[in-house]
Amino acid sequence: MKCHRCRNHMVYEKFYGPHEHFWGWRCIFCGEIVDPVILENRESPTGRAAVNGRTRRR
Repeated sequence: MKCHRCRNHMVYEKFYGPHEHFWGWRCIFCGEIVDPVILENRESPTGRAAVNGRTRRR
């Protein structure tokens, strides 16, 4: 798979969060991470968080 940001090689690996783990793609050059939830949010104009009633704080 090629990275959409920099067009370099991506590897499929396991990521660990505080309460769960998931599988996704990570670019070995720029560090871009892509998984099904990220792709869903990018395709939706409102994103998954808006559908579930959550907001993201920075």
